[in-house]
Amino acid sequence: MKEDKIIGLILVGFSVFMYSQTLAYPPAMFGTFGAGFFPKILFTLLAVAGAVLTIGGFIRDRKRDRESAQKGKLPEIGFGDQFKTSLHDHSQVILSFFLVFGYFVAMDYLGYMIATLIFMVTFLWFLGPQRRKEIPLIIMISCGMTFSVYLVFLKLLQIFLPEGVLF
Repeated sequence: MKEDKIIGLILVGFSVFMYSQTLAYPPAMFGTFGAGFFPKILFTLLAVAGAVLTIGGFIRDRKRDRESAQKGKLPEIGFGDQFKTSLHDHSQVILSFFLVFGYFVAMDYLGYMIATLIFMVTFLWFLGPQRRKEIPLIIMISCGMTFSVYLVFLKLLQIFLPEGVLF
């Protein structure tokens, strides 16, 4: 799909840019990994995922073109229809992007703990089965992950996570 190739290339470009920004982080102190260690791993994994998405898009397009050549040309659909179909097919990705953006904004005001708890519960509910009986499990997972990451950063990496303006 054309969208997969474009999104994949955007992810690779974004990852390369953000990885280059982590090079300016201060060096490690006291034998720890340093502030840039975790972001470098994340942006490397994100670049690999973007590359896989892009290559998969090329492979799917090639396969689809081969199949359509064997069956005969498929009828063309208009740009408006393509846009509506693409928007509907990618609605969860688009809403996820806005949730993540809202999380980053909320972290400035609420701090890591509160913003992450709210984000995790909302995100897991949004992507999950959305049944009332799943709410306790979602809350337990959110609390467990939030506190685990907090402890790893604070104790192992010796990196303080953001404190908010309000809390």
